[in-house]
Amino acid sequence: MSSMTESVSTTTSATETPTVHLERMDGGAIAVLTLDDPKRANAMSPQMGDAFTQNVRSLINDTALRAVIICGAGKDFSIGGHRDMLISLGDGTRSEKELHDFMLAFYNRWLPVLDLPVPVIVVLQGDCIGVAPVFACAADIAIADETLSLQVTFASLGFYPGMALPELLKRRVGPYNALRLCAANETLTGREAEQLGLVDKCLDSGAFEYALQVAREITASAPSVVRLLKKNLGVDKSTLVEELELNAAQQAKDFGTEEYRRRVANYLPKHYA
Repeated sequence: MSSMTESVSTTTSATETPTVHLERMDGGAIAVLTLDDPKRANAMSPQMGDAFTQNVRSLINDTALRAVIICGAGKDFSIGGHRDMLISLGDGTRSEKELHDFMLAFYNRWLPVLDLPVPVIVVLQGDCIGVAPVFACAADIAIADETLSLQVTFASLGFYPGMALPELLKRRVGPYNALRLCAANETLTGREAEQLGLVDKCLDSGAFEYALQVAREITASAPSVVRLLKKNLGVDKSTLVEELELNAAQQAKDFGTEEYRRRVANYLPKHYA
């Protein structure tokens, strides 16, 4: 990447490999947040979520910031919630209230992205499954390449979608398409996601370069106008409070079922071989 002025890696322990990288480009006007655990296909663990939150919070009050790009390292954007986490949620060691609270905390590790006061552009490639498609809805602009394979897998695992994904999908593609995506576990290619309106543009190649071009076009606009547009047109996280509560309550119930335990035990074998 050219014009980079700063690179920051975040992890939860000095002995761990960083799972989120923050890079600043064009004199700090553009921030690039990279989910960086490609060996696990950027699975979204609580630890990665903590790193993500820390980086996002470092940007929120940065007056030099004009745009943010979010991407995933390696061939996949993200396979969603880490399987070890999902299996442990069904092991029966936590009360329903503890499960509810865990899930709310998990959502809130990722949704600070909605607090960013400038446009957020997400670049999607490869597998984007489970809860990871939330990034296509939470970002202001979603760019995909033709390798994208997007799937909302909650129903196939026996539990209700979380992180306000049903509501965010409804806002992005309408209630009927949102229901189909959530209930039928349909896999979308990048082109199909573009046709549905879930992503704004699908490219044969060069998706990051295109996202960077868009970010630079944003930086050329008047910052005060862009920030006001984001405030008025972006997703307001405060409108999702009730939805998040309902998601967490239902998921806490679902984790206690034998159906959930049976289904999640065989989740994503190719990524955890």
